Amino acid sequence: MDIIDAPLEQKSPRADIAKGRKFIRLTTSERTQHLIFVLCFILLAITGFMAKLPEDLINKLGQTKSIIFSIRSIVHRTSGATMILVSIYHIYYLIFTKPGNRWLSDMLPRVKDLKDMFQNILYLIGIKDTPPEFDRFSYKHKVEYWALISGSSIMSITGILLWTQDHWNKFIIDIATLVHGMEAILAVLAIMVWHGYDIYLRPGKKLTDDLWLTGLIEEEEMRHEYPLHYKKIMSDPALQDIYVKKND
Repeated sequence: MDIIDAPLEQKSPRADIAKGRKFIRLTTSERTQHLIFVLCFILLAITGFMAKLPEDLINKLGQTKSIIFSIRSIVHRTSGATMILVSIYHIYYLIFTKPGNRWLSDMLPRVKDLKDMFQNILYLIGIKDTPPEFDRFSYKHKVEYWALISGSSIMSITGILLWTQDHWNKFIIDIATLVHGMEAILAVLAIMVWHGYDIYLRPGKKLTDDLWLTGLIEEEEMRHEYPLHYKKIMSDPALQDIYVKKND
């Protein structure tokens, strides 16, 4: 029987990997990129929506209004520029580094993702008894990731247009303003509702999850969340060297 089709209870061929091990989900570079992106996103959301505050409320700031909104503009543009730079580095990371190559390869959509989606729906509504076995990234991860790529591209392009609005006609600026604002609302809702729920609130998850800081996942959670990826790792010593955390 092929080990990929074997039950999860089958032992690893590597005897030197201790029980209670942890698996690497995010490298140091990936965690750093994520952290910078998250900080920029939060600052962009706060300073962006400040511009949409009612005029009556803004006028209550009195003489400090101009100072506060000057700082708002600087923080917003600095955060936007930083996010663009991180996005450019992420492209470099995907193309020119081995961990990035693996990330890109594992994140590409496949026919299995479509099958997993339908099987998961049938499982959630009680028609199927078992959920699909997810690999390193599930169809939900891939949808969210590529939506982030497209959304960030739209926000970057429209943001640059608004930043350099003196060089464009009114029609282009009006369209950029509309798209930038709508995409910002969509992005914030997606992060709060979809990503926040999937990471912290869905059954089996916890608010204290620190994977985004440590990059590590416990073996039991690995077996439960990504059983196909777990089986592949346990059947391949080369993958164990990549994804199993070595004991200090």
